Amino acid sequence: MAIHLVANLHFDGISARQAQAHGFADCRDMARRICETWRTRVAPEDTVWILGNVGNPVHLAGLPGRKHLVRGHLDPPAWNCLSTRRYESVCEGRFIETPGGVFYLSSEFESAPEETRVIYGRSRRPSPEGHLCVSAERIGWGPVSLEAILQSSAEVRQAA
Repeated sequence: MAIHLVANLHFDGISARQAQAHGFADCRDMARRICETWRTRVAPEDTVWILGNVGNPVHLAGLPGRKHLVRGHLDPPAWNCLSTRRYESVCEGRFIETPGGVFYLSSEFESAPEETRVIYGRSRRPSPEGHLCVSAERIGWGPVSLEAILQSSAEVRQAA
């Protein structure tokens, strides 16, 4: 049972021009790639934290994993998200305890508590030390495992 994280899926919500800028023919092509990548990385018993800006949640129905949403600025109110039955929980931010320590999950970098290691979904600036952006376009168009995140952070600390 693994934990995965992803953000900014923008299912059916991103413009064709923006999708093309990322090398996709259109929005459907981008959604198809995200779903294919998701299926190769996530098992049915895994947990997936989606850190905002899902777009059309209908795409989540056939994807494996227990899904939790940390709402982004483009996501509907929590009650509306829960009514889709696509998520086990919906929140504005969440602390999670991991083998690598405590992390705060947020849809936006700016909303993180001070002095906290943060995994977040959206930012217009580079990630500061101790913070990681899991926006789909930055992590290979699908969820990334917490194990991979912790391994990557350990390698960065060893290299310093």
